[in-house]
Amino acid sequence: MASAEAAPWGQPEKAAYTRAALNRTEVEGLQGWRTDLYAEFGLSDRWTVTAKYERVTFDDFSEFEASGWRTTARRSFALSDTWVASAEVGILEGEAIGGASGCQSTGGEARAGLAHSFSRQSEDRQRYGFWFAEAAMRAHSDGCQRYRLEAGYGREVARNIWLVNQLWLDQGSENARSLKHQFEYVLRRGAYDFSAGSLIELGGEFEEAGLFVSVARRF
Repeated sequence: MASAEAAPWGQPEKAAYTRAALNRTEVEGLQGWRTDLYAEFGLSDRWTVTAKYERVTFDDFSEFEASGWRTTARRSFALSDTWVASAEVGILEGEAIGGASGCQSTGGEARAGLAHSFSRQSEDRQRYGFWFAEAAMRAHSDGCQRYRLEAGYGREVARNIWLVNQLWLDQGSENARSLKHQFEYVLRRGAYDFSAGSLIELGGEFEEAGLFVSVARRF
């Protein structure tokens, strides 16, 4: 079965996954760039550690630049050959890690998820897909709190080509109310994934829209 390279799934022992994405974004008329670096490593078949770094810069407006990082440990529970659940905890810091507007101070994160992999017979071959859902809570040292629901669906639309949709819903303090949608086409070539897509975030006081490209590698 095919699975996503992210929660709630984990990496096999000593396996790794890395991804770098570059997003040309616009927030309330300001043009900028969002850089996203992500990595996972399997400590065992049950435990995976992750690390993420994001940075946002704006053309001619350096005062609005922001960055953030997050690191977590994830425990995956195989419920069957096609179902998996997870529990994850970690620490994070920085405004950019929450989207266009996030909490700045150091904080903790806890999340739980459920995912399913499946296959369907097409006219010429077996095609694969997956979906997942997660609930997350973030609490920062300055009192800022976030509650997030995440969901995603991916399916193989042609040989080695996937269409992946993801949705995030945020609630909480510090301008947290937002709805974010991302879709991307993924080309899988051996150990590499090449992606291109769009990201739209509708917040209570801002809107962000962007186009991105990314490259990922499995080790």
